[in-house]
Amino acid sequence: MGSRYARRYQLIASSVVLLGLTGSGLADDFRVLPYLQNPASDAMTIRWFSESADAGTVALAGGPTTIASSPALASALSYHSAEVGWPHPARPYAHSVRLTNLAPGTSYEYTVLQNGTPFTSTFRTAPAKTDSIRFAVYADSETEPESTGKRAAWTAPIGANRPAGLNDQYVVDQTEGYRQNLAAIAARNPDFVAIAGDLVESGGEQRDWDEFWKHNAGAYGTLASRTPIIAALGNHENYGGPGDLGGYTAVAANRSTDKFRTYFETPDNGATNAQHNGRYHRFDLGPITYITIDSSDGGEHGKATDTNHHLSGSNAPDYMPGSEQYAWLQSQLADAQQASQFTFVQFHHAPYSTGPHGLAPGAIDAGLDPQSGVPMRALTPLLSQYGVDAVFSGHDEMYEHSLVDGIHFYDVGIGGDGLRAPLTEDVLKNEFQEFIAHTDAPEIWDGNVLLSGGKHYGHVEVNVFEEDGIWKAILTPVYLFPLMNTKGEVTGWERREHTTDIVTLTAVPEPASAVGVGLGGMLLLGTRRRRYS
Repeated sequence: MGSRYARRYQLIASSVVLLGLTGSGLADDFRVLPYLQNPASDAMTIRWFSESADAGTVALAGGPTTIASSPALASALSYHSAEVGWPHPARPYAHSVRLTNLAPGTSYEYTVLQNGTPFTSTFRTAPAKTDSIRFAVYADSETEPESTGKRAAWTAPIGANRPAGLNDQYVVDQTEGYRQNLAAIAARNPDFVAIAGDLVESGGEQRDWDEFWKHNAGAYGTLASRTPIIAALGNHENYGGPGDLGGYTAVAANRSTDKFRTYFETPDNGATNAQHNGRYHRFDLGPITYITIDSSDGGEHGKATDTNHHLSGSNAPDYMPGSEQYAWLQSQLADAQQASQFTFVQFHHAPYSTGPHGLAPGAIDAGLDPQSGVPMRALTPLLSQYGVDAVFSGHDEMYEHSLVDGIHFYDVGIGGDGLRAPLTEDVLKNEFQEFIAHTDAPEIWDGNVLLSGGKHYGHVEVNVFEEDGIWKAILTPVYLFPLMNTKGEVTGWERREHTTDIVTLTAVPEPASAVGVGLGGMLLLGTRRRRYS
């Protein structure tokens, strides 16, 4: 890598001051600690939720002004009467302060003061278009209080020499797995973190959202307080919860997605339906464009173009050709192709997968899947036409990489929930598959100690930089490997990479002859091509 890139990403210690988190102080004044949203090269939003309706303030270190918040009751963040754990707290108050006129790629220290209690952290603005950028992406954290003590199924691949007694369950619970994943991401100091859906187990259960923020801006960790999150809606954000919580119904989905939209701030997408704002969006960050699509429910209800056969009548926007979201996507892709070095897209439902959601849409009793990701293949021609480099999805809770029409499709559903095995090839085969951790990272054991390989929690890290006049994007699958003693007990963690599945993309302008000659005989650059190794 170029020296500028290496200097840009020297690991730095983040400054986060947590005063009274487990006793009085922060825990009494903040429901959710301050976290970052809506990043730009010249702006950043500081967002938090308080217990009281009192205004707070935000101040930058060395800055001349202090900005007061305008708290608003977070009406969507109420607890359903069917949620366990009563009595639950009252609805909190939302605070959002937009800091503007900032410098690109610059670190700032900020302090939020709420009811006399300070919280101090740092953030870095998005880099300039000519500078490098790093981000991490995962899906399917599916937080809930029950994650603590709940270990994911860990189906062994054929031929694995696992010791007896593991009972096909992962070595730590989901809370620890997610926590370690976020810690590894934080240590790499990314410019932003993307989540391709299924942040929580039940979007309609407020306690599941409380658990998510406990990990990201709370007692478990504060990654979101210094690194902005860009999130997509998943099917679990449309799930009200079991029983009286509503399950998969339009009413429950609308209540659930209102919570999602309360937490996240994004650029206005210009949707004619106000309920669609915040559900799909575009960010231009340094040399890249990052586009999020809402794949919740599209096409004709219950048909082959529908990713969720339960949500008829919900607020979810259609994504199929002819829809407003599709037209928006096309216009954004066309612009990004000329404006950015690389274009990345995320949505939840993986189009190419060997998991159960890779089955064709339809009824379960017919051997099909009512929440299939296959309908999202309808977007592949459009994504290919406009030179999209990679698509990040989740849904099937595994690490799987496919290559279709020059686009790298990733299922990164290894955030912190299941560690699913693929279906057998006699049931489903993905002809586009490049790599799948289940079989392509074989487990190697020495007695009770796993030495290498296996399915683990993780993410994909993307580094984009210019080297010798050529723009490159390196996509690296990362997993958190559990270090064990001779009894098979986990004693620590190590960040490892699936080195055989690292992809390097280069942005290469097409010769002007492909599009003709411009005014005055000057050559015009045409559509950018992608090359990878």
